[in-house]
Amino acid sequence: MPFELQRLTASSAIHAERTILCSLGASAVLCLSAPFFLNTDRITTGMLLGAGTVSAGLFGVSAQISESKQKVYRSLQEADLKSLKQHLQGEAVYDYVTTAIAAKRRVADYVNRLPVQERPRWIAEYQLQGLVTLPEPPAQQSPSPTGIPNPDIADIDEEFVQSVINPGAMKILQAIAANYPEYIRIDGAWIDELCDAASNQNMTLRSNHHFYLSGGTQSGKSTLAGVIINKIAAKSQTPAIVIGSDPKDDVTRWLCKFSRKFDGMKALRDWITFATDQIDKQKARVSIVGGECHGVPELFLAQDEVDSVFGGGKGLPGMVDADTAKDLQGFWNYVIKFTAGLKGHGLFMGQSPLSGETGFSRPSLKNVCFIAMGQTSSYILDHPQDFLNVKKEILEILRQACEMLDKAGVRYALVIPTRSNPFVALIPEFDIKGLEQKQDSKPNSDTVHSSKNNQQSSQQKTDWYQEIRKWATELGRRPHFQEIKQKWHELTGQELNEKGVTLLLENLGYPDN
Repeated sequence: MPFELQRLTASSAIHAERTILCSLGASAVLCLSAPFFLNTDRITTGMLLGAGTVSAGLFGVSAQISESKQKVYRSLQEADLKSLKQHLQGEAVYDYVTTAIAAKRRVADYVNRLPVQERPRWIAEYQLQGLVTLPEPPAQQSPSPTGIPNPDIADIDEEFVQSVINPGAMKILQAIAANYPEYIRIDGAWIDELCDAASNQNMTLRSNHHFYLSGGTQSGKSTLAGVIINKIAAKSQTPAIVIGSDPKDDVTRWLCKFSRKFDGMKALRDWITFATDQIDKQKARVSIVGGECHGVPELFLAQDEVDSVFGGGKGLPGMVDADTAKDLQGFWNYVIKFTAGLKGHGLFMGQSPLSGETGFSRPSLKNVCFIAMGQTSSYILDHPQDFLNVKKEILEILRQACEMLDKAGVRYALVIPTRSNPFVALIPEFDIKGLEQKQDSKPNSDTVHSSKNNQQSSQQKTDWYQEIRKWATELGRRPHFQEIKQKWHELTGQELNEKGVTLLLENLGYPDN
């Protein structure tokens, strides 16, 4: 114990003082009582009484000194006990933490042995990030996106603002926007700004990687999601990949084309498996180019009816079971947390903004550009602590704008980007009939080619792996390292690192000797 030496020293002094006190007390009692029991003369009696008085005085002084030392001794004892208690508490905390870590690692080892499609759910549910990873595809598997043809991107002819807005309401809105231009947007450029931030080829400057569109039935969520996909995909360095899940059996009007779409509730399991595999392929593409994402396509994962299929973790009775719902939750949170650096974009649509009904954790929602359409914004503004961090003055301005637009019957949204101020914006009108992209009716077909973009699409869909395989075959021998690196650069404009060249050689059937 830290105070053991001081306590022992004090203890010795206290014992000595107690011996002296006992001696002085006994002397005082004997000297003062002796004249009453002994037949002494006056001089002897005076001497005994004097000695007794002195002994009594010394006893009182010594008792006070001893009492102060006993207080010091008791303080040292209490300090030792407190130190011992803290030490035991520290040992208990250490045992608790190490036991918890060991238990979590055991859980992670178990999850690593489960099927790949289940792992994202358990990663999110038990916070196993960094302990469980989705396996990389085998080296011989081609990392090219050739298995998913590039979807044709729909052209968008949009008006800046809606012409149906009441002139009086517009006048008031313009006045508010003049004083708060960062929080009230009456132009249509806000959609381009969100998408430009999401498609910036400098990955460190990217934001709004993912989107959650919340609104009532027929509020235009899927339409706006398709517009966002088109705008970001148009800037993809190589053909974009668009994969989606539409639980409503292909009744949704989309303004984008899908590389692969899973229709209906029964396809949700296949959607999780297929989309997880595409994330693995995207990882491989990023790995080939040295992790900088140069030349890597934009990958879109779109999920409609989020709150319906999740159902607060219980699914949808008779259509989506609870296990599937929780697997979807794990997959969605995995997409949000781990695909932004892979040029991955999660686009989620639902009617409810509540975490309990959608399955999105609050940390996940902080990494999502949240778009509350129409009256859904009222809930956000009434519960700002879960979504917004603005002054009361700004909150009131946003609330007033939304109430006015509700009364005017105008389509609008409360937009909460990931790195800039929230704002209320008018939603532009879109010519749905002219822009709707129908899916191919042929069975087993994953995409449709627009005749309008046939020439462009054919150029975009050039299979560079087949081209370089043809070149290697004509060469008639194993290409040298520098030869294949230069040829790949001539064909694609991409610069491969050493790992990329090695993987390319393996994919062409030339394993590293």
